[in-house]
Amino acid sequence: MSIGNTFLYLQNRIRDDRMAKQPVNKRKRLIKKLKSRFRLTVLNEKTFEEKFSYSLTPMNLIIMFGGLLLVFGTLIYLLVAFTPLKAYVIPDFTDYSYREDARVARLQADSLLTVAQQNERYIRDLKIILSGGDLTNAMDTGKKEFSEVQLNYQVTEVDEEMRQKLSAIDRYDLDIEQNEKQEKRGFLLFRPVNGTVSNYYNPKEGHFGIDFIAPKDDPVRAVLDGTVMMASFTSEDGNIIQIQHANNLVSVYKHNSVLLKKQGDRVKTGESIAFIGDSGDHSDGPHLHFELWLNGMHVNPLDYLRE
Repeated sequence: MSIGNTFLYLQNRIRDDRMAKQPVNKRKRLIKKLKSRFRLTVLNEKTFEEKFSYSLTPMNLIIMFGGLLLVFGTLIYLLVAFTPLKAYVIPDFTDYSYREDARVARLQADSLLTVAQQNERYIRDLKIILSGGDLTNAMDTGKKEFSEVQLNYQVTEVDEEMRQKLSAIDRYDLDIEQNEKQEKRGFLLFRPVNGTVSNYYNPKEGHFGIDFIAPKDDPVRAVLDGTVMMASFTSEDGNIIQIQHANNLVSVYKHNSVLLKKQGDRVKTGESIAFIGDSGDHSDGPHLHFELWLNGMHVNPLDYLRE
């Protein structure tokens, strides 16, 4: 190897070593600067008397200011998050109580929507029944909560004894003689109770049926074969039961004390379906309010009842 080539080789090696050590030297210089110590001194302006002196490094200052920033940031967060200041500091902030009210309102709206859908389905099924159609599933109609509250009761010993008596009473001959009224109307109905009429049919005054006076807990019977289309409770009419019969006829029995049938049950003529009662705001004593609806129109029940 010639002297020129050797000199060039050594020069390249020196340059490579410098380039390799340069980042290390820069890092060392930076660390050395951060660790360089400075003295902070506070003097009296008039007497130049030293009041305070403290030895610092840039690294100490960075750690000190970083810690202060973290502490103040945490205090500010706690102050805003857990005090009423958040309503003024945070734009468009909604109080938690308002959020809870909104959540409750949303749940209530969902519940009202479900009730509205059930009522629409009930009215639709009622129209089908009044027009003479058949329901595919009668148990899905009506207000389910009423039937659950009023009809799911436990049978006591007194009720069982009463039912046995009713079973004995219900054994009767259903042979009804035909008369002029039956020939005119095509059918004659069984009387729903053994009682006297106290208030007659008067549609002009909004009384679309007749009222029978009878002792409390006397049996109420179905006037004709049919299917129970509603058995529930309302604040005005108390325990109410409606039966769909043939020929687009619907019978309604109001103010009962107890209902013996539930929605969807099949009943026979003269079968006990309830007990006389005084339930509902529109009742002023034990009685049965009885209505008949033919082809969707109210009619006078006395024109169809057996004498």
